[in-house]
Amino acid sequence: MSQYLPDVQELLKTVQQYVRDMGAKLKGGDKYDALVAAYLLGICERELRLGPDFNQNEKDGLADFLKSTGSVEELQKRLCEGIRAGNHDENWDELLDLVLAQTVNNVAVVRPDHLSEIHRSNES
Repeated sequence: MSQYLPDVQELLKTVQQYVRDMGAKLKGGDKYDALVAAYLLGICERELRLGPDFNQNEKDGLADFLKSTGSVEELQKRLCEGIRAGNHDENWDELLDLVLAQTVNNVAVVRPDHLSEIHRSNES
């Protein structure tokens, strides 16, 4: 949809900054609530911006590792079952790389400031 208005990510960033600024003027529980709201808006903005690529990369990585197809949820379930059954013990390094990549993507959305410099992208 073509429009001259800010996109959703920019709107979320603007509201996040507004809530953060207002929260700085509040006290007690209201201040805490404002900080939580600002934090959650940040997660929403990053999920909209980064999520689609991360989801596709996760699906592709799981499908390649498992040599299988399906939804992300189905592939995750198969991976977990395979780990519990010891099916991936011979591919331990490859498995750890896959799990680390998925974890980094999740942290990039929820708490990008907790990522080591080597795992940060310019987008997060």
